[in-house]
Amino acid sequence: MSEPITLEQIKTFVAAWYRALDIHEPIEIAYTFLASEGLNMQFPDGDIRDYASFKKWYDRVTNLFFDENHYVQTVDARISGNEAVVDIVVGWQASWWIAPEAKSKRVSMDATQRWTVRRSTKNAYGLEIASYNATVEPF
Repeated sequence: MSEPITLEQIKTFVAAWYRALDIHEPIEIAYTFLASEGLNMQFPDGDIRDYASFKKWYDRVTNLFFDENHYVQTVDARISGNEAVVDIVVGWQASWWIAPEAKSKRVSMDATQRWTVRRSTKNAYGLEIASYNATVEPF
C-alpha cells in the first residue's frame, strides 16, 4: 500500500500546474496533470469532461492570454489516503489582445478553486486532478 498523500506534495503539484499554465506547456504535458477517466472540470466559460474538451479549452486560452502569472496564495487540503479535496486561492494576472484592437487588455484577480486530486503515476508529482471547480466563488 502506498503512503498517504501529503500537504507538501499537494502544494508542489498545485504550483507545477499553474506554472504549466503560465508557460503554455504543450498539451501532452498538461494531460499528465489530469485524470484520463472521470475528469470533471468546471470553469465560468464551460465544463470539461475529457481530454478532447480540455484541449478545446486549452487551445482557446493559450491562444488568447499571454504574460500570464498565477500566484498561489493558500492551499488547504482534506486528505483521505490516496485522495484529497483541496481548496486553493490563486491570484491570476494575464494580458489578452483581440485583433484589430489597438491595445491589449490586462486582468488581475483572485480566484477560489476546489480540486479533488488522487494518486497517479503519470507525472513526477504523483498526483492527478480528478475534479476542478474554478467557480467556487465568483471571480
